[in-house]
Amino acid sequence: MSNLLNIGISGLRVHQTALTVTGNNIANVDTEGYSRQDVTISNNNPQFQGGVWLGSGAMVQDVRRIFDEFLVGQLQKDTSTFNFFETLSTNASQIDSLLADPGTGVQPGIENMFGAFQAAIDDPSSLPARQVLISESQGLVDRFKSINDRLTDTNEILNGQLGAITTQITTLGESIAELNVQIQFATASANGNYPNDLLDKRDLAIKELAELVSVNVVTQDDNAINVFIGNGQPLVLGKDFNTLTTQTGADDPTRNAIVFERDGVVQDITREIQGGQIGGILEFRSSVLDPVTNRLGRIAIALQFNINEQHALGIDINGQAGGLYFEDINDPDVAQSRVVGNADNAPPNDRKLGAYITDPNKLTDSEYKVEFIGPNDFTFKVTRVSDGEILLSNALSTEFPESFDIEGFDLTFESGTYTEGDSFYVLPTRTGADDIELDIELPQEIALATAVMTDYDVGNIGEAVISSGEVYDTSTDSFSVPGELTPPLIIRFTSDTTYDVLDNSDPANPVPLFPSIMNQTYVPGVVNNLLPKDESKTSISSLGGYLPPSQFYQSNLDPIKTPGNGFFPARLTISDPDPITGGMKSRGILTIPAESSAKQTARILSDQKGISATAVTKLQLSDFRSDPNDFLDAHLFLNGIELTDTLSENQVKYALDYPQDVPDPVNANFIADRINANFDFQDMGITAKSDGGVVTITAINGEDLSLEMQGDHDDYMTVSNGTDTYLKSTGNAVAKPLSKFEGYDFSEGGPYQFEFDVPGQGKFSIELSENYATSADLLAGIENAITSTQYFYNGEIDVDIDEKGNINFQTKLEMSPYATNGSAKLTMGGQVKVVLDEGITISSQPPFSNLFEAEPEQLPTYLGYDLTMEGRPKEGDQFYVDFNEDAVTDNRNGTLLGNIQNAEIVEGDMTISEAYGRMVEEVGSITARAQINTDSSEVLLQNTQDSVNAVSGVNLDEEAARLIQFELGYNASAQVISVARDIFDTLIGIFR
Repeated sequence: MSNLLNIGISGLRVHQTALTVTGNNIANVDTEGYSRQDVTISNNNPQFQGGVWLGSGAMVQDVRRIFDEFLVGQLQKDTSTFNFFETLSTNASQIDSLLADPGTGVQPGIENMFGAFQAAIDDPSSLPARQVLISESQGLVDRFKSINDRLTDTNEILNGQLGAITTQITTLGESIAELNVQIQFATASANGNYPNDLLDKRDLAIKELAELVSVNVVTQDDNAINVFIGNGQPLVLGKDFNTLTTQTGADDPTRNAIVFERDGVVQDITREIQGGQIGGILEFRSSVLDPVTNRLGRIAIALQFNINEQHALGIDINGQAGGLYFEDINDPDVAQSRVVGNADNAPPNDRKLGAYITDPNKLTDSEYKVEFIGPNDFTFKVTRVSDGEILLSNALSTEFPESFDIEGFDLTFESGTYTEGDSFYVLPTRTGADDIELDIELPQEIALATAVMTDYDVGNIGEAVISSGEVYDTSTDSFSVPGELTPPLIIRFTSDTTYDVLDNSDPANPVPLFPSIMNQTYVPGVVNNLLPKDESKTSISSLGGYLPPSQFYQSNLDPIKTPGNGFFPARLTISDPDPITGGMKSRGILTIPAESSAKQTARILSDQKGISATAVTKLQLSDFRSDPNDFLDAHLFLNGIELTDTLSENQVKYALDYPQDVPDPVNANFIADRINANFDFQDMGITAKSDGGVVTITAINGEDLSLEMQGDHDDYMTVSNGTDTYLKSTGNAVAKPLSKFEGYDFSEGGPYQFEFDVPGQGKFSIELSENYATSADLLAGIENAITSTQYFYNGEIDVDIDEKGNINFQTKLEMSPYATNGSAKLTMGGQVKVVLDEGITISSQPPFSNLFEAEPEQLPTYLGYDLTMEGRPKEGDQFYVDFNEDAVTDNRNGTLLGNIQNAEIVEGDMTISEAYGRMVEEVGSITARAQINTDSSEVLLQNTQDSVNAVSGVNLDEEAARLIQFELGYNASAQVISVARDIFDTLIGIFR
């Protein structure tokens, strides 16, 4: 009887539990992450009674959640994949719209600027057209900067998102670790029965984690789990979790890095993170944001570099050198900002490195990493970050600066203390779009003209046509004097097929160039290049004529002496490339004796293999004055030959047209005419040229020029070596050209800074900030500013301002016979130009002399401009090359500037428009692929979610059916109990 009652009670309990579980399923039908639960019912152990086994009812064995571990794992993967592509697509589409939109993209700005160039080229004399060009150029600069600002803002937003997401990941990791503990405790407390709701919460937390980053879940024996993210980075290990956070990138401080932090130990895992929203952000940063920023910067650099380079080859409307159009891309501050030291570098923080752009065509869109790898403090390697290729392994010398050629830029170690373990991040193009600035301000400063012009002699009888000339290098001596071609040339055909190129500084007396270009071959019927091209040879020049501290006084009572030229002995080291070591191999010391003439020095150097040298000596005389108390006649001698003698009609010293009368005082024209008419000087190769106030005397073979002056105490002239030093403006431009005939107010609109370069001493800077009322005040103020520098000189400084407003000065020495019983003497040495075969170098060894610099600058041997000719010249035909005096209407350099639009200046095969278009296409392609992947991954995610729902989701129809089923079972069990009770009551009644 009791068995039947117990059986009914067990059935009642079982079905009550089943009804409770079913009701719970129905109640949680909309609960996210809830898995449908099911009751596992089993029979109680039967009892053996009356020779048979009788059932003893049922019991609830387990309440289990219905889920498929494989489907849950797949859902986590699909969730991570979908969020990855959705994040990538969302961010990439914003950049795609930014670049492709005509209102914000760079392409319309490029077209507008070059359209304005064409308008200015069509009418180079139009200042309004030039002003429009400046406005459109500024508009292009603004577009570059606007896009760069948006990219910078995007990067800052990404940094913030990374910080927020890593915080969420850490929070979820902590929650999962806590759930692990709760699940373990609950399972142990329930004799191994799983806490279904806690398991659902943990799975939901993992799903939320999968939205942020890819996850890999490993279940332990105690029902706890380990969660790994990215490429296996442990986030949760049982009850422990790691903190994920962001910090400033050690290599690149503008890009936040993702790090694990535990017990004070920080590990950068940025490269190990993938999947989910954070993976999408990192993928967007590496495949879209960084490449776009770098490529946009590369386009800006290529445009800036090429326009600046071509603009500097031209002259502006006033005949001044073009200079910068955009600001200098290799400004030291900009170059150094392209290299970032690692935050973990060893102290002291005194290292300076720069990335100086040399060839934008070779630039890539990658960053580079410089690492000092040991085993010493000098060995380093340079790695291209984009593909990990090692581009350079080398070691520093002990001398700075030291440069190494990388892909389109020079990596220059400026100074500092480098240590094994140091590293640096090089970003050659990252800031290019932000760094671009327009340098030019005034429309008349745009250099649309070319500095050279050509002409033909009206007496030519041939049919040859010479080109107008094209400048390709303004760093040569040809353009050392602003507003002049140094020297002007005459091309003289010595036969129908040969010609000489001569210095035409004195049209009455052309002389060979220094070094000479003589007896050149001309081929009729083809285009001939008239001037030498780059043959990989270089040239160096000596410091030139030395101006002594004072003249030499020759007393009549002393033995006759001729003063030396003042040159100290020189010890030169000539070095050749060593094919075995790859370094340089010295030939030993070559000694140039003291007081050697330039001619002798040139001969000594020309005896060396691979070296040719020529020499020229030049001096200038000016400021001639005679003593008002005339007592003695003035006499002037050059190399022992008197220039002031009076001869008979039958003289044989001079040509017939020589000036016979000696003026008092002598003047420049008289001296020039006497020298040029003298037969001995003609044999010596000594010529002279006068501009009316200054006479320039030249020994074209490099012989010393020795002067002697006799006469009264105050007979007077000044002597210089004929070298003009020009001051270059490095500050604000003056409002109008300077003039030596009026003053100038420098007190407003400054700073007005100028720089001058003196061979052997370096560069010096001055600043003018006062109001100079008169021309005398102006010249005196400039002189005072020059003399206040560390510039060392002999004699006195004579400041001049040429007709184009350029400031220049000479050092001059007063020459006067201080007494009537002697004479003043001075000897001027010459300058040597040395041409070196490829690879040969010359340096001057201690004790240093005043002949060559310690490390003479080796310059190309070409003139810096091209001349071509075609047709058939005739013997005697002459052509002239000089500075362009018609810059107002000349547009030749402007045409070359306009051609940059169609020049392949990016990666060697793309124009700037093509490079920008390809960048837009690639971003569009990435965006389109990301959107396609987003759509497909969303479908897969939905399918997986549907599969999970089919297994684990609550179906109300099914649950309603189960509710009826379990209700019937419950009622039936209650009926069993009722029957058992009736039977029990019947039995009790029997016994009553």
